[in-house]
Amino acid sequence: MRDLLKTLIKAGIPFGCVMGLLFGIIGGLLIGVISGIISGLFFGLILGAFMEWQKKKFNKQGLEITGGKPIVYSGGANHFQGSEGVGGWMFLTDDELIFKSHSFNFQNHKTVILLSQIDKVVGRKSLGIIPNGLLIVQKNGQSDKFVVNNRKNWLEKIRELQSK
Repeated sequence: MRDLLKTLIKAGIPFGCVMGLLFGIIGGLLIGVISGIISGLFFGLILGAFMEWQKKKFNKQGLEITGGKPIVYSGGANHFQGSEGVGGWMFLTDDELIFKSHSFNFQNHKTVILLSQIDKVVGRKSLGIIPNGLLIVQKNGQSDKFVVNNRKNWLEKIRELQSK
């Protein structure tokens, strides 16, 4: 429930503000305010419900996706494949970082990165301002960009496991 409220606030309010401005330009101030509130609540609730559904689904499938390895940390994530942010779930085990896309993407995939092959992991900002990104650079030069919730926790957990 707490995650649903966070999603409602983080996604619903900005969406509602943008929609309120658009409807306000078209239909006037009162229409804009009412439309913004309704569309923001609706968008936030739908997105929050989708996230809760994905969380339950991926938590059930977690051990299957990780090949039976215990999960140290997991959460929703987007993995950038070209210009598409592919939505899904990321799992951290003792020796791997695994991303599994959900089925609503054009580019469905599973990415496995061995922690022993990570050269560096750094935080990055989405759109240059939102501190929710991870950049994983592997020793072979390949890099992967992710957007995650709780970026600080992801960085700490990955670095902690790498130092073992």
